[in-house]
Amino acid sequence: PMISGTHELEEALHLIHRAWGEVRDEGVDIPMPPIGVMIEVPAAVYQIRELARQVDFISVGSNDLTQYLLAVDRNNPRVADLYDFLHPAVLQALKLVVDGAHAEGKPVSICGEMAGDPSAAVLLMAMGFDSLSMNATNLPKVKWLLRQISLGKARELLAQLLRIDNPQVIHSTLDLALRNLG
Repeated sequence: PMISGTHELEEALHLIHRAWGEVRDEGVDIPMPPIGVMIEVPAAVYQIRELARQVDFISVGSNDLTQYLLAVDRNNPRVADLYDFLHPAVLQALKLVVDGAHAEGKPVSICGEMAGDPSAAVLLMAMGFDSLSMNATNLPKVKWLLRQISLGKARELLAQLLRIDNPQVIHSTLDLALRNLG
Protein backbone atom coordinates (compact mmCIF):
# COMPACT_ATOMS: atom_id res chain seq x y z
CA PRO A 1 0.00 0.00 0.00
CA MET A 2 0.91 3.65 -0.58
CA ILE A 3 3.81 2.79 -2.89
CA SER A 4 5.09 5.96 -4.54
CA GLY A 5 8.04 4.57 -6.44
CA THR A 6 9.95 1.51 -7.57
CA HIS A 7 12.55 1.90 -4.82
CA GLU A 8 9.87 1.35 -2.15
CA LEU A 9 8.63 -1.72 -3.98
CA GLU A 10 12.14 -3.10 -4.34
CA GLU A 11 12.74 -2.67 -0.60
CA ALA A 12 9.47 -4.45 0.20
CA LEU A 13 10.27 -7.27 -2.23
CA HIS A 14 13.68 -7.69 -0.61
CA LEU A 15 12.08 -8.06 2.83
CA ILE A 16 9.42 -10.46 1.55
CA HIS A 17 11.99 -12.66 -0.20
CA ARG A 18 14.19 -12.64 2.89
CA ALA A 19 11.29 -13.69 5.14
CA TRP A 20 10.28 -16.39 2.64
CA GLY A 21 13.85 -17.68 2.58
CA GLU A 22 13.96 -17.78 6.38
CA VAL A 23 10.76 -19.81 6.53
CA ARG A 24 12.12 -22.24 3.93
CA ASP A 25 15.42 -22.48 5.85
CA GLU A 26 13.37 -23.62 8.84
CA GLY A 27 12.19 -26.57 6.74
CA VAL A 28 8.77 -25.31 5.73
CA ASP A 29 8.30 -25.86 2.01
CA ILE A 30 5.84 -23.18 0.99
CA PRO A 31 5.51 -21.44 -2.34
CA MET A 32 6.23 -17.74 -2.66
CA PRO A 33 2.88 -15.95 -2.30
CA PRO A 34 1.71 -13.69 -5.12
CA ILE A 35 2.89 -10.13 -4.55
CA GLY A 36 0.93 -7.08 -5.65
CA VAL A 37 1.00 -3.32 -5.43
CA MET A 38 -1.77 -0.97 -4.39
CA ILE A 39 -2.03 2.07 -6.63
CA GLU A 40 -3.21 4.79 -4.27
CA VAL A 41 -0.99 7.81 -4.93
CA PRO A 42 -0.56 9.76 -8.18
CA ALA A 43 3.17 8.97 -8.42
CA ALA A 44 2.36 5.27 -8.76
CA VAL A 45 -0.03 5.96 -11.66
CA TYR A 46 2.81 7.38 -13.71
CA GLN A 47 5.13 4.49 -12.85
CA ILE A 48 2.59 1.75 -13.44
CA ARG A 49 4.52 -0.18 -16.07
CA GLU A 50 7.73 -0.20 -14.02
CA LEU A 51 5.81 -1.32 -10.94
CA ALA A 52 3.80 -3.95 -12.83
CA ARG A 53 6.97 -5.56 -14.18
CA GLN A 54 8.03 -6.44 -10.64
CA VAL A 55 4.79 -7.86 -9.21
CA ASP A 56 2.15 -10.48 -9.91
CA PHE A 57 -0.89 -8.20 -9.80
CA ILE A 58 -2.04 -4.59 -9.41
CA SER A 59 -4.88 -3.30 -7.26
CA VAL A 60 -6.22 0.24 -7.20
CA GLY A 61 -7.48 1.85 -3.99
CA SER A 62 -10.04 4.21 -5.53
CA ASN A 63 -10.81 6.15 -2.34
CA ASP A 64 -7.23 7.16 -1.61
CA LEU A 65 -6.29 7.65 -5.25
CA THR A 66 -9.25 9.99 -5.78
CA GLN A 67 -8.45 11.91 -2.60
CA TYR A 68 -4.78 12.38 -3.50
CA LEU A 69 -5.38 13.16 -7.17
CA LEU A 70 -7.86 15.88 -6.27
CA ALA A 71 -6.06 17.07 -3.10
CA VAL A 72 -9.37 16.80 -1.23
CA ASP A 73 -9.86 15.40 2.24
CA ARG A 74 -13.08 13.43 1.82
CA ASN A 75 -13.63 13.55 5.61
CA ASN A 76 -13.47 17.33 5.84
CA PRO A 77 -17.01 18.73 5.46
CA ARG A 78 -15.70 22.04 4.11
CA VAL A 79 -14.20 20.42 0.99
CA ALA A 80 -15.75 16.93 0.86
CA ASP A 81 -18.12 17.97 -1.94
CA LEU A 82 -15.06 18.34 -4.21
CA TYR A 83 -14.27 14.62 -3.77
CA ASP A 84 -15.62 12.93 -6.91
CA PHE A 85 -14.47 9.61 -8.33
CA LEU A 86 -15.98 10.59 -11.71
CA HIS A 87 -13.68 13.60 -11.99
CA PRO A 88 -11.97 13.54 -15.41
CA ALA A 89 -8.51 13.30 -13.81
CA VAL A 90 -9.55 10.22 -11.83
CA LEU A 91 -11.06 8.50 -14.88
CA GLN A 92 -7.96 9.23 -16.95
CA ALA A 93 -5.64 7.99 -14.19
CA LEU A 94 -7.60 4.76 -13.84
CA LYS A 95 -7.42 4.18 -17.59
CA LEU A 96 -3.64 4.70 -17.48
CA VAL A 97 -3.34 2.13 -14.70
CA VAL A 98 -5.38 -0.53 -16.50
CA ASP A 99 -3.60 0.03 -19.81
CA GLY A 100 -0.16 -0.02 -18.17
CA ALA A 101 -0.83 -3.12 -16.08
CA HIS A 102 -2.27 -5.01 -19.03
CA ALA A 103 0.63 -3.94 -21.26
CA GLU A 104 2.85 -5.80 -18.78
CA GLY A 105 0.51 -8.79 -18.71
CA LYS A 106 -0.67 -8.20 -15.14
CA PRO A 107 -4.25 -8.38 -13.86
CA VAL A 108 -5.63 -5.26 -12.23
CA SER A 109 -8.43 -4.96 -9.69
CA ILE A 110 -10.06 -2.03 -7.95
CA CYS A 111 -11.57 -1.59 -4.49
CA GLY A 112 -13.27 1.28 -2.73
CA GLU A 113 -16.50 3.22 -3.08
CA MET A 114 -16.16 3.51 -6.83
CA ALA A 115 -16.20 -0.25 -7.43
CA GLY A 116 -19.45 -0.54 -5.48
CA ASP A 117 -21.23 2.21 -7.40
CA PRO A 118 -23.25 0.57 -10.21
CA SER A 119 -22.82 3.43 -12.70
CA ALA A 120 -19.09 3.72 -12.04
CA ALA A 121 -18.76 -0.07 -12.29
CA VAL A 122 -19.93 0.16 -15.90
CA LEU A 123 -17.02 2.49 -16.63
CA LEU A 124 -14.56 0.29 -14.73
CA MET A 125 -15.69 -2.70 -16.80
CA ALA A 126 -15.22 -0.64 -19.96
CA MET A 127 -11.71 0.35 -18.88
CA GLY A 128 -10.81 -3.32 -18.56
CA PHE A 129 -10.52 -3.88 -14.82
CA ASP A 130 -10.25 -7.61 -14.24
CA SER A 131 -12.11 -7.57 -10.93
CA LEU A 132 -14.06 -5.22 -8.70
CA SER A 133 -13.97 -5.49 -4.91
CA MET A 134 -16.90 -4.02 -3.03
CA ASN A 135 -19.09 -4.21 0.03
CA ALA A 136 -21.39 -7.23 -0.24
CA THR A 137 -24.48 -5.00 0.01
CA ASN A 138 -23.55 -3.34 -3.31
CA LEU A 139 -22.96 -6.58 -5.18
CA PRO A 140 -26.55 -7.28 -6.35
CA LYS A 141 -27.02 -3.78 -7.82
CA VAL A 142 -23.63 -3.78 -9.55
CA LYS A 143 -24.09 -7.30 -10.86
CA TRP A 144 -27.55 -6.47 -12.20
CA LEU A 145 -26.42 -3.34 -14.03
CA LEU A 146 -23.31 -4.94 -15.54
CA ARG A 147 -25.51 -7.70 -16.96
CA GLN A 148 -27.77 -5.12 -18.62
CA ILE A 149 -25.12 -3.41 -20.74
CA SER A 150 -22.84 -4.87 -23.38
CA LEU A 151 -19.10 -4.34 -23.17
CA GLY A 152 -19.24 -2.54 -26.52
CA LYS A 153 -21.85 -0.06 -25.28
CA ALA A 154 -19.92 0.46 -22.05
CA ARG A 155 -16.76 1.23 -24.03
CA GLU A 156 -18.62 3.70 -26.26
CA LEU A 157 -19.95 5.44 -23.17
CA LEU A 158 -16.50 5.57 -21.57
CA ALA A 159 -14.98 7.07 -24.72
CA GLN A 160 -17.68 9.74 -24.72
CA LEU A 161 -17.17 10.55 -21.03
CA LEU A 162 -13.37 10.74 -21.31
CA ARG A 163 -13.85 13.73 -23.64
CA ILE A 164 -15.80 15.68 -20.99
CA ASP A 165 -13.87 17.95 -18.62
CA ASN A 166 -16.55 18.63 -16.00
CA PRO A 167 -17.44 16.10 -13.28
CA GLN A 168 -21.05 17.26 -13.02
CA VAL A 169 -21.53 16.87 -16.78
CA ILE A 170 -19.96 13.41 -16.58
CA HIS A 171 -22.45 12.42 -13.87
CA SER A 172 -25.47 13.71 -15.78
CA THR A 173 -24.29 12.25 -19.11
CA LEU A 174 -23.66 8.87 -17.48
CA ASP A 175 -27.05 8.86 -15.74
CA LEU A 176 -28.88 9.86 -18.92
CA ALA A 177 -27.05 7.30 -21.05
CA LEU A 178 -27.82 4.48 -18.63
CA ARG A 179 -31.50 5.52 -18.46
CA ASN A 180 -31.67 5.60 -22.26
CA LEU A 181 -30.23 2.08 -22.35
CA GLY A 182 -33.01 0.97 -20.01
